[in-house]
Amino acid sequence: MRILIILLIFGSIAGLAYELIPLFLERYSQLQSKRMEKASKELHQMFIFTEKHRLLPMFTITPLVLGTLGFIILRNPLGALIGAGLGLLLPRIWIKNMGRKRQNDFGRQLVDALMLLSSSLRAGMSLPQAFEVLTEEMPAPISDEFALVIKENKMGVTLEDCLAHLKQRIPLDDLELLTTAISISRETGGDLTEIFANLVHTIREKRKLDDRVRVLTVQGRLQGAIMGLLPIAFGVFIYFINPSNFDVMLNDRFGQMLLVWAVISEVIGVILIRKLSKVDI
Repeated sequence: MRILIILLIFGSIAGLAYELIPLFLERYSQLQSKRMEKASKELHQMFIFTEKHRLLPMFTITPLVLGTLGFIILRNPLGALIGAGLGLLLPRIWIKNMGRKRQNDFGRQLVDALMLLSSSLRAGMSLPQAFEVLTEEMPAPISDEFALVIKENKMGVTLEDCLAHLKQRIPLDDLELLTTAISISRETGGDLTEIFANLVHTIREKRKLDDRVRVLTVQGRLQGAIMGLLPIAFGVFIYFINPSNFDVMLNDRFGQMLLVWAVISEVIGVILIRKLSKVDI
């Protein structure tokens, strides 16, 4: 009788797994496909042209590798879950950092681009011709973005819409000032060279203020970094000195819950410190 009950339980579990595992794999495949498609579009906006199927190793192997490392380091399924979760997040973090770096590079080039546009307009060129000079003289990423503006304009898209698309791809306040000034000037008239000169002055003063705020908030950001790294460094140090001190945290269910709560609290604290140290201008 006991053997029959065990067989029934085993058969029920096997049947349930047979039905649920394909559904889980199909759902996971759809989710990964959507993530890769979104990542491919974001990379295309950064002029990194790659097909989404080429991103499959990064989105698939990274969770497996980090999950395996987490299991080996912590010797616990919880470590595998934490590692796999980090592996799912790392590709998105990498792409976001690439986009942020590209925006920062674009912002640093904007003042030089405005001065070049102003010089081209003083030489008697039209605004589209000045954009072409900019694409020839300036390095990427600003040359790539304005080359796309010129290409869209030659295909029949109005210059205002081309600049609106540029603003969507590069959501910077300084660029919004430029596109708004050009749109207003084309509608109401005005000397673009003088407008660009005023924009250069405004952007430079804004950056000086940003640098001053960054200096004043460096203490809070440094405290956030120290408070975020100190518990992790201390835990790793104690673990390698005497691993038995972590037996309760790794093997006991209540200890595992406390460990998860400690990680969540750590993340929340770092986010709050970053929010409090950030001043929007």
